[in-house]
Amino acid sequence: MGAVFALFAAFYYWYDVILGVRYNEQLGFLHFTLTFIGVNLTFFPMHFLGIAGQPRRIPDYPDQYAFWNMVASVGSLITVVGLFVLIYLIIDSYRHAEEVSKHK
Repeated sequence: MGAVFALFAAFYYWYDVILGVRYNEQLGFLHFTLTFIGVNLTFFPMHFLGIAGQPRRIPDYPDQYAFWNMVASVGSLITVVGLFVLIYLIIDSYRHAEEVSKHK
């Protein structure tokens, strides 16, 4: 996910230059925050699951692993909400288009 966050950084840095409109920075911060929290809630519990002995790539698991799997599921849902915020940010930037000068 480190590479994905680098792509998001490049996206926000070059957004106004490439597309010619500004984005709402508060929505950008909300997108980053939700995605950061969601990704960490998704992948960090997997360390605990691995240490506890949950096998990988199985469709069903014992109930002793249910809590951390639920935490990871909630984290992935938070990440999806962050993705929807990014989509709304792009739509919002064109709906309230504030032209950007091409010469900086």
